[in-house]
Amino acid sequence: SVREAVVSTQSTGEEVESVENAKQGAANASLQNKISSLEEQLDNESKEKQNLSKNSRRSDRKIKELTLQIEDERRQCEQYKDQMEKANSRMKTLKRQIDQNFDEMSAANAAKRKLQRELDEQIEMNDSLQRENNTLKQRQRRGFSTGGNFRKGAGSRAERTENDDLSDEDL
Repeated sequence: SVREAVVSTQSTGEEVESVENAKQGAANASLQNKISSLEEQLDNESKEKQNLSKNSRRSDRKIKELTLQIEDERRQCEQYKDQMEKANSRMKTLKRQIDQNFDEMSAANAAKRKLQRELDEQIEMNDSLQRENNTLKQRQRRGFSTGGNFRKGAGSRAERTENDDLSDEDL
């Protein structure tokens, strides 16, 4: 009976061992599945990290490009602003010159009108003196042709000046 107890204990031990081995095998299989799942998850996360890193580098390059573009546009804007300020300054200078030229032109026109009035007055005076001169010449001719009494020293001052200026050819 001891033998039976030993065999029974052995068989119980073998059963326990076989149950233990089965439990361990199931636990190992479960752990292997979990390890496989975690490795797959790790691979997926690693690929996602690589993609994120790649996208991050792309974004950084794009940011650098945009920053350079903004800097260029800012410089251009400053250049345009400087050019506009120079153009405005030049325009103000030209406006001042136009105003000065207009003032000078107005003064020149006023002087021209004054000279024209003076010229017109001189022409009118010249015409008047010409008429008076012609009148005096006609009187003098009539005086010589009628044998009239014409004396030097007689007559108006204009007549005397006219007589002094007359030559024999004019008579």
